[in-house]
Amino acid sequence: MEELIELRSCIEQQRYADALVLIGEMEEMSKEDKINKIYSYLEILLLHLIKKIC
Repeated sequence: MEELIELRSCIEQQRYADALVLIGEMEEMSKEDKINKIYSYLEILLLHLIKKIC
């Protein structure tokens, strides 16, 4: 949420380069969240497969 407030402030102050940097950071965080979710789902899937085999 802090990032959005800072982004708005940058735009209002016409600091567009800073705003673009913030957007890039927010996109990167989004990618990391997706990767973490995929990893978590894979762990659950593996646990279920191991239980089926045993």
